[in-house]
Amino acid sequence: MLTNYRDIFSQPSQALFWGGFTFSALGDAMTRVALTWYVYEQTQSAEALGWLTVCYTGPIIVGGLAAGTLLDRFDRRRVMVWDNVIRGLAVASIPIVQALGVLTLYHVYAVAAVYGLLMMISLAGGPALIPSLVEPEHLSTANALETLSYTVGGILGPLAAGVLIAWVGAPNVVAVDALSYLVFALALARVQLRPASDEPDRADAPAYHLGHAVRLLFSNKVLLSTTLMFMAFNIGGGGLLSVWLPILSDQTLHGGPELYGALLGALSLGEVVSAFLAGGRRWTLSLGALICIAQMLSGLALALLLWRPTVVSVIAGLALFGAFSAPLTIWAQTLRMRVIPERLRGRAFALLRMLMQSGNPIGGGLAGVLLPALGLTAVIAVSAGLVALPGLLGYRVKELRLGGDDAERSR
Repeated sequence: MLTNYRDIFSQPSQALFWGGFTFSALGDAMTRVALTWYVYEQTQSAEALGWLTVCYTGPIIVGGLAAGTLLDRFDRRRVMVWDNVIRGLAVASIPIVQALGVLTLYHVYAVAAVYGLLMMISLAGGPALIPSLVEPEHLSTANALETLSYTVGGILGPLAAGVLIAWVGAPNVVAVDALSYLVFALALARVQLRPASDEPDRADAPAYHLGHAVRLLFSNKVLLSTTLMFMAFNIGGGGLLSVWLPILSDQTLHGGPELYGALLGALSLGEVVSAFLAGGRRWTLSLGALICIAQMLSGLALALLLWRPTVVSVIAGLALFGAFSAPLTIWAQTLRMRVIPERLRGRAFALLRMLMQSGNPIGGGLAGVLLPALGLTAVIAVSAGLVALPGLLGYRVKELRLGGDDAERSR
């Protein structure tokens, strides 16, 4: 298991890329916690939290379409460098404006919107670059590293943010994120990529456009079913959860930002352990079957929070949720890389991730409406159902249930 990871980190460019990527993920996690807590502290409003989630993720729908074209037409590293520079400047404006004493919710929403507009460049750029960073036999491990980068940041980021919020205030915490963007931009500028071996030279390759990515999505049942499943997952386990979790932490568990950060850290700890295991071993079941089962178990883990929630039980439920959900992207991304042509990866991954990420603003918007109407317990139940049920339905899709089986057995 460890050999696969050692092989990747023995290459200087890969070590540089993953180091910068992980630091950037850490900064993003800190900013997300800090801004969420700032908005909640200023407003005590589920509606305001919902709007923050919408601003964070809603612009992906617009930016995602442009991101794919940029990534396929131009040098992907340079496009990602400029993305990090621009987002870094936007995030840095928050502590600056706070120091001037004129920070408002609207400024926070605007920065979140800039983040959402551009985030698909790196979100799709990562998997578009991975096949040019590693050998084909290391794709699953590299995809696991992507998840590990997010989850390590998800553990340390919320914990660090929870402590720093109480010390320096939420707006000043995001300065770490601004620094992380600069570091990742410098790392990307020094990365050397392998030449593509699965496609003809760029001058002789077919001229792809977004329509090709759309047709590929609708013609391939594995791509279509996993995209729909993950959209539902992000509505329930992303957008809705991002609104009800700080309220659960404050009103039910009677904790402050430290407890909120600890809850997010527990979720990410579960993700780190399972992502590491998923990227370093082979499985007897097909990747498609594993995806369906893991998503069903993720929803059941959230359902545990409905039974007499205490700090211990909520931490346990969130850790299990993270453990079952982390491998989903690893396995699905490995399947996708096998069917998406190299010159279409930017557009295809941007389209897929744009659609999947659209679940977050939908969930955030729903939370602002459902929480006042139904109450906290009912909304957590809705989250659990939206995560688990698509996994059950996905298992009924034969192409997905058998997806990756032949390829895995031949390795």
